[in-house]
Amino acid sequence: MASLGNVWTDFQYYALDLQNYLKAQIPDTLKPLEVQTQTAITNSTASLKIPNPNVAGNSVSQQITQYSISDKFENNSAVRGKMVRNEIARQITRSSVEGVLGRNGQARLSIDLQNTQKAVDDTAVFANNAAANKNKKQIEIEQQVLGAGSILNGLANTNLSSSILGSLQSNQAQLAKLTWEGLSDLELQNINIEREQSRIMGETLGNTIQMHEALQYSNLNLANISQEMDEVNRAKRVDTSAEVARLLRATSQTDLLGRKR
Repeated sequence: MASLGNVWTDFQYYALDLQNYLKAQIPDTLKPLEVQTQTAITNSTASLKIPNPNVAGNSVSQQITQYSISDKFENNSAVRGKMVRNEIARQITRSSVEGVLGRNGQARLSIDLQNTQKAVDDTAVFANNAAANKNKKQIEIEQQVLGAGSILNGLANTNLSSSILGSLQSNQAQLAKLTWEGLSDLELQNINIEREQSRIMGETLGNTIQMHEALQYSNLNLANISQEMDEVNRAKRVDTSAEVARLLRATSQTDLLGRKR
């Protein structure tokens, strides 16, 4: 399992779960077209290792229409092709759900959530340590400054200038050392905080990409549903027109028979 911030590794595991789901489901849901469907899905898979439902669905649909493939429930190959195309889109959508909410997907999500919480906690610790160390160094620096002031006063009131001058130089060196240590420690804490923030941002980006992908699958299914509704309504209109025409013919025939009599 990947750790927080390893966006590419997480996505590869997700894509693998998606592919495994499709390989397991296609033979059962799309008989006797499982070979054509699996080939179309494989051919539509690009660098992200996830299939393009439009390309895969259209490929199988065109084969069904071209070779007039029907089944026991639908003898119109064009309608059959559209039904299979929509089923492929549904299976790819379900495989995406499996990649996120399946056993492996939930395990990855659980680890990511735990690592995110740890990163947030670590960031808070780093910030608190930085504040505490800053206060500690500030107190030490103030003490060194006070010590330097005392030495300067002693230098003005005594003749032991060489000894006091040496103490002053030592004090200044210690002051410079404390200042450098304080700045270095603060910079290190800032780097740690930024590192954890970058990991969280990377994980957020990965999750956003997966959400965007899932949204596109949902949009595709909605488009398929809308198309199916249009086709159903069109079929109803055709049936209605045919029924009206039949009634008109029957009425005309009845009228003619009545006139002949």
